[in-house]
Amino acid sequence: MKTTPWFEREFKFGLPPGMLPFFQERLSYISMRMDHRVKGMSDNRLSKKFDGKWSVKQNIGHLADVDEIAMKRIHEMLSGKPVMSPAVFESKEDYHSMSIADVIELFKKSRAANLEVYKRLTVADLTKNSTASKAKDPSGLGHV
Repeated sequence: MKTTPWFEREFKFGLPPGMLPFFQERLSYISMRMDHRVKGMSDNRLSKKFDGKWSVKQNIGHLADVDEIAMKRIHEMLSGKPVMSPAVFESKEDYHSMSIADVIELFKKSRAANLEVYKRLTVADLTKNSTASKAKDPSGLGHV
């Protein structure tokens, strides 16, 4: 089966707050799946780009970057900031120079921090919203 390319995927918003535990569980198991998928592979192979696409290390590092942006945005929504920060994905790290264990550990830490915040959200928190800065987020979607 051919998978749908990332930028062609559609995401549904406005789901009921009761769906949060489902998403938390799904988010919490990603690092375990990463560990399983890269087990026994060399850092060299995991740093290799295929067909001009990101390497495995870059993809995992990108997820850590996304979690950092998500953390910032969730705090902005909780504080009532009317316009969220733009989703700018300029990595501060050179993931290829890091071991895969270090890249995954970076991701695990960012994901764990986000999950801790998500666990403390109330139903009232989940009904708050903000909009994205359309000037810096050309998609206008307002989400990560």
